[in-house]
Amino acid sequence: MDSKKYNVTILQTQASESVTTQLSKLFKISTEKSQQILQKKSFIIKKQTDKNTAEKFHKAITAAGVNCQIDEIPEEETALPEIEEIENIATVKPLTDITRPDITPLHQENVNLSLEAGSLEKNNQAGEDKKMKDINPENFCPECGTIRASADSVCIHCGYDPQELKKSKTKSTLIRAGIIALLLIIGLGIGFPYYQQYMKQAQIKEDLKLAFDTRNQVTEFIQKTNFWPNQNIDAALDKRISNRTLKSVIVGNNAVITATIYSHAIDGTEQTLIFTPNILKGRIVWNCLKGTLKEEFRPEICITQAQQE
Repeated sequence: MDSKKYNVTILQTQASESVTTQLSKLFKISTEKSQQILQKKSFIIKKQTDKNTAEKFHKAITAAGVNCQIDEIPEEETALPEIEEIENIATVKPLTDITRPDITPLHQENVNLSLEAGSLEKNNQAGEDKKMKDINPENFCPECGTIRASADSVCIHCGYDPQELKKSKTKSTLIRAGIIALLLIIGLGIGFPYYQQYMKQAQIKEDLKLAFDTRNQVTEFIQKTNFWPNQNIDAALDKRISNRTLKSVIVGNNAVITATIYSHAIDGTEQTLIFTPNILKGRIVWNCLKGTLKEEFRPEICITQAQQE
């Protein structure tokens, strides 16, 4: 264990208003006293203390912007003074003689034996409790409980620094926010292409309803006329049938319907979906197995028919 002793010395420092205020709060002294200390070439603020305490004082003082140093005290200065033996001991008479009742003591306390005022110990305790209540709870160090000059002051006892703690919390919060943002960017980068594909499929399947409506009109036309049209005009359809996705819906030979999808809607190439009519038990039925349209974009009914085949 280190038995050496140290002095903590404040060196001459420019006495600005902020530095003077910090030093006053740290040691609970007036600003005038702080200015006097700072103007001196050197001032020992803590004498003959252990190294750990000296370092804590040094950290708190320098944090307030004051020049400070720790000086080791030579062992001969810390040694206890020798006690000189006194050869002749003079006889000292007591101030009072208990054998003489006519002599009264110089000072006599009036002892209050009443229980109403309470004992001296209780009164002292009440005074201490009142002082503790007057202290701002935030001034207590959350680490060791030592009373500090203010809530933002460095604790001289354990070195707790609220400013460093705030910086650490801010840095930790920024790191967490950065990680979350990075994960969101990665998630969007991975998921966005799938989202685009899903929206493209949904749009094509929605717009293909126009081709199914044309198919139903051709069915009604054949049932009424018993004639299988070979072009749009034969079935009383518009010459041009299209929408944002379908470039054209055309009736061909034997009522075969071809729906052509724009190249910009699917992978940069035009694709087709073909509806072929047949007679089954006196009814007109259609299949949509043919065409170049990829299965992922085909309506569910066309996929089901292909699986049944």
